[in-house]
Amino acid sequence: MEADALNLTDPPENFQEVRHGFNVAGNHFLVPRALYSELVNKPRICPIPTTPNWFKGFINHRGETVPVYDLAQLSGDHNSPDQTQRWVLLLDEQPYMAGILLDSPPVALVAPNALENSSSAAFNEDFHSFLDSYLEHDGIAWAELDHRRFFTAIKERF
Repeated sequence: MEADALNLTDPPENFQEVRHGFNVAGNHFLVPRALYSELVNKPRICPIPTTPNWFKGFINHRGETVPVYDLAQLSGDHNSPDQTQRWVLLLDEQPYMAGILLDSPPVALVAPNALENSSSAAFNEDFHSFLDSYLEHDGIAWAELDHRRFFTAIKERF
């Protein structure tokens, strides 16, 4: 075997970027690059009385409490399925970690393209001021959600 065959510093010739995205009530969001994320299947959510219906409560994740939000309900989709049948996407690390209820696991977007005209992207108005980095994949517009600013802003609605 030649020494060059083990050189891993050169990028592969056919390298294609892979991003991960998730859908919430017709809004297509990207998991931000280099952000810790984890998918939890049907965790037990402890509800908190007298909170908005879009705040589902907390889960215990490795001994830490993590708030869980239903962004579909926040955006006005009141037909969302039972939360016990859903995934929770955890974004970020403590103390900024937050969970988002999903109906299905995130998808891989292979070789998405930069979207120059983000005005053509359809997102619920609750999210517009928190979106960055628009991409297009298979004719669908995807955007990164600035989750820290977003969750800080919606906490003020309590």
